[in-house]
Amino acid sequence: MTVVADFAVSPLSPIIGAEIHGLDLSQPLSARAVADVRLALNTHHVIFFRDQDLSPAQQADFARQFGVVTEGHPVLPAIEGNPEVLVIDSREDRASWWHTDVTFLQAPAFGSILHMLTAPEVGGDTEWASLQDAYDRLADPVRTMCDSLIAVHFDPWFAADVDARGGYEWQGEFHDKLLPAVHPVVRTHPENGRNGLFVNPQFTQSILGLSKNESNAILEMLYRHCQQPELTCRFRWEPGSVAFWDNRATLHYALDDYGDATRIANRVTLQGDVPYGPAMPQR
Repeated sequence: MTVVADFAVSPLSPIIGAEIHGLDLSQPLSARAVADVRLALNTHHVIFFRDQDLSPAQQADFARQFGVVTEGHPVLPAIEGNPEVLVIDSREDRASWWHTDVTFLQAPAFGSILHMLTAPEVGGDTEWASLQDAYDRLADPVRTMCDSLIAVHFDPWFAADVDARGGYEWQGEFHDKLLPAVHPVVRTHPENGRNGLFVNPQFTQSILGLSKNESNAILEMLYRHCQQPELTCRFRWEPGSVAFWDNRATLHYALDDYGDATRIANRVTLQGDVPYGPAMPQR
């Protein structure tokens, strides 16, 4: 355990995940605490807080200390009266697949903050994987190849929903269609400077300039590589638990192993920047 400023940090694994002890997220943090929480996030990629009693507005206010809070989701409806908060309800959707949040956008979310309201007595954990450590562990020739690749990110289901509704509004701008986004396969983190893989099996559709067979083979290899247990941490939820993860450096997977139990959480997201990396230098 490491003690910094107003709290203590307990890593969950050597490379990803840490619990933060000693902070009440319903209250404004000191400038020093905000800086140290951000440092912990940049170091551990996902950080966790226990026993937090937060209203949707307080959750959004906590997030606002680290950036611009977006609407709850580009396509899915937010909580009535709280446009910045999305309900994650197991009775509607279980998200039991590896993904990084909203990478189908031109500027995907920087961070996501999930506050668990109702958790199963057993099961319902979430796993996170470090995309930066996955990149570091590639063989040199594979890493060099990935540095040159650009991928297409898209969600056909969300695109069909947008078409049926006649468009969507995001960050104050109206869009009549949900169009594909292109991102580098290797993304440079704007804060810690590390390179990491930036592909996920939910939203990454193909690699530009390659045949379908070539693209599928490379992406499947990278997905399997990123999901190695040694690159992951696993978090056991309790009511009041909060997870804050960096979408620029992680994949996550909500385990669907809790049968008919209910799992409900509120999520807020922080506005991100346009990804850049070796194949797409910063604009």
